[in-house]
Amino acid sequence: MEIKEATFDTGTVNLNYAEAPAAGAPLVLLHSSNTRWQSFWSILPDLAAHWHLYAPDFRGQGKSGRAPGSYRLQDFADDTIVFLRRHIHEPAFLFGHSLGGMVALMVAAQYPEGIRAVAIGDAPLSSQTLRATHPQDQERIAAMRDLCGGQKTLDQLIEIMKESSITVPGKSEPAPMRQVMGEDAPEFAWMATNLYQSDPDTFTAFSERLEATVAGYEIDRVLPAIRCPVLLLQADPATGGRMTDAEVAQALLMLGVMFEIPWLLIVSSE
Repeated sequence: MEIKEATFDTGTVNLNYAEAPAAGAPLVLLHSSNTRWQSFWSILPDLAAHWHLYAPDFRGQGKSGRAPGSYRLQDFADDTIVFLRRHIHEPAFLFGHSLGGMVALMVAAQYPEGIRAVAIGDAPLSSQTLRATHPQDQERIAAMRDLCGGQKTLDQLIEIMKESSITVPGKSEPAPMRQVMGEDAPEFAWMATNLYQSDPDTFTAFSERLEATVAGYEIDRVLPAIRCPVLLLQADPATGGRMTDAEVAQALLMLGVMFEIPWLLIVSSE
């Protein structure tokens, strides 16, 4: 499988993206918050056999350019729409995970002529869910912000990741990640690189500017505007999944019943 990286100028910021040679219709993969296109690496070979793959890094993340103060969901959606319009030139399929899922829904609602179908991997379906989890997320977000953007070397970040505590099923106390995952687990370098390449302001956007960041991402505004097939992949809320049962029920009504669309599919891990 041949994958090449290139850059695309949206007119506002340069996006880094990966592309696999055409083997079918275009499929655009949108990654989760503060990761990069390589988060899809394990599934790229299978997908590349059937699709023409594109996987951009969001602004402020990976190798894409930074745009401090402009990390709203709408900014990410605008970048994606420009990329679709000017670079792909034909209706595409979208898959988004977490942050990428929220962006994918906004793109599908705002650029219906450019989207053939959209799949959402465990993303909150409304800003209410983000607001509800905001208080308990503050400490984690602040800690991540203080580490990213080149403030630490990669080696320092790897050591910090290894010493970070993680909850272990069946154990009463958290344990250092190095004890749980092993000293040489590749996940440490992965997480450290993600932080190293992230603009600290991408974390500030979801902590200190949450209302502005999520403005316009309302379930009763976004979902009814979507006119393409939708696949929702729901993780178990009991183990940290962000797509709630209540939101799924609303989605069924708004996408399925309201418009009598037979192609809404919900896949749950429960």
